[in-house]
Amino acid sequence: MSLSAMVPMMKGFVRDLRAYRHELKKQDAWIRRYAANKGWSVNPRWMVYTNLRLWLSDCEAMYGRRYCPCFEPTGDPESDKKLICPCAYAQAEIDEVGWCHCTLFGRGDLTAADYKRAEAALMAEYRDVPLTWAGGALDTRGQHIEPLRGLPVPDAIHQVKRALNAKGTPLEVIVATEVEAKHLERLAEMRSLSYARDDANGVIKVRLGDR
Repeated sequence: MSLSAMVPMMKGFVRDLRAYRHELKKQDAWIRRYAANKGWSVNPRWMVYTNLRLWLSDCEAMYGRRYCPCFEPTGDPESDKKLICPCAYAQAEIDEVGWCHCTLFGRGDLTAADYKRAEAALMAEYRDVPLTWAGGALDTRGQHIEPLRGLPVPDAIHQVKRALNAKGTPLEVIVATEVEAKHLERLAEMRSLSYARDDANGVIKVRLGDR
């Protein structure tokens, strides 16, 4: 990763570390308890493991539930229930490839090297996918659909967070659904940003700015 890309990512990490420092121990406690009961291992790589706990804390703050940090909830209660970490798909993924999608949990015999390999595959889906811009707006639509869950990767909220870290505000965003627009409204509230929405010609466009 280039230095120019790493700096905003580290700034976001430090911001979240300050915001959720009290939640990290709580996340660690249930993660390790659950893994022990299932005979799973927990990602031993400090930076990634810390980020995963921060993302879980951010999900709880945004959505009110501890959803998987890799996928944005859809608003459908039955579908979203399956995304609560550890998600309903984790065991199948661990049985098939050795680790769950977000690399938080894995088979009991996984090594740090195995987790590093798993993380590389995950980053190829999120960090290595270029952002799409249309007329100066971040267009979050049309991403790859992950077959097991039927959800886009990377989803709108991940793309927006990445763009905010790299570009800052103001940021115009095109989203595909009403739910995604509402999630951005909640993100704006949490980060003390302004939020405006324009629905024209069947396109949902959100503008995030400084207050």
